[in-house]
Amino acid sequence: MSICMAGIDWENADMDKREAFSFTNSQVDRLCRQIVQMDGIDGCVLLSTCNRTELYLSGDAALHPAEILCQAALAEGAEDLFCERFDEAAKRHLMEVSCGLCSQILGEDQIVSQVKHAYQIAHEADSTDAVLSQLFRLAATAGKRSRTQVRLSAAPLSVAGQAVELLAAAMGDLAGKHALVIGNGEMGRLASSLLAAKGCQVTVTLRSYRHGHTIVPAGCRTIAYDERMKLIPECDILLSATTSPHYTITRENLEKLDRIPQAVCDLSIPRDIEPTIRELSDVKTFLDMDSMGGRDIHVDENDRRQVEDIIEEEMMELTRWCAYREALPLMDDLCGLVSERIATGYDFAVLSDGEQPEVMEKMEQAARLAAERAARLLFSGLQGALSDGALENCREAILRKAPQLRDRRTP
Repeated sequence: MSICMAGIDWENADMDKREAFSFTNSQVDRLCRQIVQMDGIDGCVLLSTCNRTELYLSGDAALHPAEILCQAALAEGAEDLFCERFDEAAKRHLMEVSCGLCSQILGEDQIVSQVKHAYQIAHEADSTDAVLSQLFRLAATAGKRSRTQVRLSAAPLSVAGQAVELLAAAMGDLAGKHALVIGNGEMGRLASSLLAAKGCQVTVTLRSYRHGHTIVPAGCRTIAYDERMKLIPECDILLSATTSPHYTITRENLEKLDRIPQAVCDLSIPRDIEPTIRELSDVKTFLDMDSMGGRDIHVDENDRRQVEDIIEEEMMELTRWCAYREALPLMDDLCGLVSERIATGYDFAVLSDGEQPEVMEKMEQAARLAAERAARLLFSGLQGALSDGALENCREAILRKAPQLRDRRTP
């Protein structure tokens, strides 16, 4: 069983390239269902966030994940944009991603939930297998431990937090400023809360077709999405963070207004705000995902080592699990051999002391069952503690003692 991955992220591609591989939840679900049906693939999980898209596959060793993703996404010819990793490198990379070591905002808070969400979509699409399930479970564990035990950076630990800090740096004190936030998803709510905490008067758009309970950040007003253009002339800050496949704000929209915000911020991929808006003279600050800057370089090396140690521990746990899983067929064979050894090593007619044949048969069945259960319990207890070849050596030792079993067992 082989693990491989192909990924495109903020480090190796700009937004123009990443946008083509940014998928909604429904698109991720569809792609997972499609990809897992391809020859040689046992499982797949597709992780798509604002700054990265990564496909993880389990199956044949000859898989080419970049080619598979581009084929499924109808983007053949774009394979060179992706970085591919295989086996241990692919597993370790997911651990590092989950811990925030690969994030644009080093140690960001949101990535762990995004990794979990990617797995959940794949699981519901019936595209996961045991190996990917264990890999993503341990990667999420590593991310959670890293998040709770270590703080890698003194900087904001989210893209939204970084955006608000950059807005404050560009505009000065945000207290009293008026902000319109388009989108009330996770990113939009976080941005709204952070702006409100800075003293902004924040209004959040809500879609009229949304049903059920809607969470509105404390201290924020709301407005219908379709009414957004009426409020924009009153705003100093315009921020959009939706999953819409279309622009929420176009250049033409703003050019029709008497006044437009001096700061415009787009926290979405695909982009919400038409990029040429940055060219308007009244827009003094224009931020998008590529404006968020790189990772904080002022990281305590001891903190980084703690995260790397966490990753190493979870990688060792994954190695033990894989070794145990690979040994299961041999363990089954060994348990059967032990049972056969007991059954052929004793004269149950003598042991039953003249009892009826059915008593002898029951004694033999009980002995076989007890021996097999004891052997299985023993081998299970040795999970991760046996050196390479130990189980095979045990098998050969039994066969040397009872050569009559050799022809009765499958090598």
